Amino acid sequence: MIIGVVGIAVPIYADMMGASLFIVGLIGSAGGLIYSFMPFISGVLCERIGRKRFISASLFSYGSSCLLYSLVNKPLMLIPIKFLEWISVAAFWPSIESIIADSAPGRLEDALKKFNMSWGLAMIIGPLLGGALISKFSIISPFILSMFIAFSFGSLSILMIKEPDGKLDANEPSYENLENGGDERLIATALASIFLFSSTTGILVSLFPSYATNLGISAFEIGVVSFAFGAMRAAAFYQANRIERYVRKAGMFLLGSLTIGVASLATFYSHNTPSFLMCFLIFGFGAGISYAASIASLLRWHRLSRGHAAGVFESFIGAGYFLGPLIGGFLSNFAANAPYIYISLLSFTVLLVQLTLKRKFSHG
Repeated sequence: MIIGVVGIAVPIYADMMGASLFIVGLIGSAGGLIYSFMPFISGVLCERIGRKRFISASLFSYGSSCLLYSLVNKPLMLIPIKFLEWISVAAFWPSIESIIADSAPGRLEDALKKFNMSWGLAMIIGPLLGGALISKFSIISPFILSMFIAFSFGSLSILMIKEPDGKLDANEPSYENLENGGDERLIATALASIFLFSSTTGILVSLFPSYATNLGISAFEIGVVSFAFGAMRAAAFYQANRIERYVRKAGMFLLGSLTIGVASLATFYSHNTPSFLMCFLIFGFGAGISYAASIASLLRWHRLSRGHAAGVFESFIGAGYFLGPLIGGFLSNFAANAPYIYISLLSFTVLLVQLTLKRKFSHG
């Protein structure tokens, strides 16, 4: 939830301090740069040092970044704090994903459904709460609230989290032994999808709040649009198992890429809150089913080391978070809505790659 609160507050804060869209994109890409490699390192280390320790330390570190956000007054000073924030996030996600996966041997999809619904619902609340706090109180208030929540849950995690023994269920299916390179093609499909939905989310989170502000849309309305994205993503998480029964994993990847491409084209031509609301609903569905299919594929592929698999998953998300805002911020110098053309081109490129891999898998 607090990632959602801080996520909407930072670009608006930067805009209030006079930052250009390029600087806003640079701030967002700073977090993605860290997240492009730190989760992989964290995923390996958490298996050795202990995932509970990583979770607790990450929460205290995140709270410290929120405190620092509330103290700065120049937009470029947000960049080093964004580094600290995303180092904290990079320590948290691989640890929490691997500990949840190992807590439910033989029931990976069910465990991931609960996990995705948990953070998905929290991310619905976060941007809405952040926008409301900015509109009602001040730009600093989201950081202060997030700091207290992070410190509180950091203390609770020390007392309440227990690590599972990590024993595997012999009946749990795995992709490690598929013939004809099917596992490599499936994982390649998943990695392409991860890069697409993370690049898209990075642009929407980092650039859209400032873009919408310049169009005269209020912080609260921006929060409502972000709420729509999160709500539809959570709905996609809830229905992921049912969708997979109809279209299989490969179909989920294709459908996710297609819907993101359609939503990005619609966003390019949108200029008001109702039209953005519809676009973000479509974005949320595409990102949701892509995420659900990708994380299940990666964690099942490398089940002997969930932390390693989760680290690969999150590092590819980080690569998208880094390159998406960086490229989008650069393109916004030519036109404020140019990043959404980039998303559409990326979406349809990934869709073609996935169709090619699916065809090879079918005939392999």
